[in-house]
Amino acid sequence: MNGVATFFRESRVARFFIPAGLILIAFGIAVFIINTKNSDYIKAESIVSKVQLAQEAYLDTDGNLVEATYDITVKYTVDGKEYEAELSGLSKREVGDKMTIYYNPSDSSQITQTKSLILPIAIILSGIASLIGGIISAINAMKRHKKMKDQERSWENGK
Repeated sequence: MNGVATFFRESRVARFFIPAGLILIAFGIAVFIINTKNSDYIKAESIVSKVQLAQEAYLDTDGNLVEATYDITVKYTVDGKEYEAELSGLSKREVGDKMTIYYNPSDSSQITQTKSLILPIAIILSGIASLIGGIISAINAMKRHKKMKDQERSWENGK
């Protein structure tokens, strides 16, 4: 059998997990950097003033229900001045609901919904686990490939 084809067949798990791990690590680092820039944001209560459907609920290819997402407009007050901002891709809220937001003290019109570092750390750790799994799989694939090559040589030598 063609050695290259055998190696590619044996290493398919590694070829998935190594790039996936690298992508997760890069994404986690980007989210981590964004969240650390938001670390000085100040907590405030806001009130939902508008709810607009962004994407309707649907069934994915596996038949699982994907919930609808909404664009939510919130109003909040900082130092006596009222601001209005939009948050996208959220679950349904009702007009009048209270939401906790975090605003930038140097520009109160910039807000975020969270400033937790748990999510980016979890993404980075998932990426590291995926990368390690991919590397282990690649090593095992190389061992299997070498074993098959040794077996082919022994057959060729009539052993």
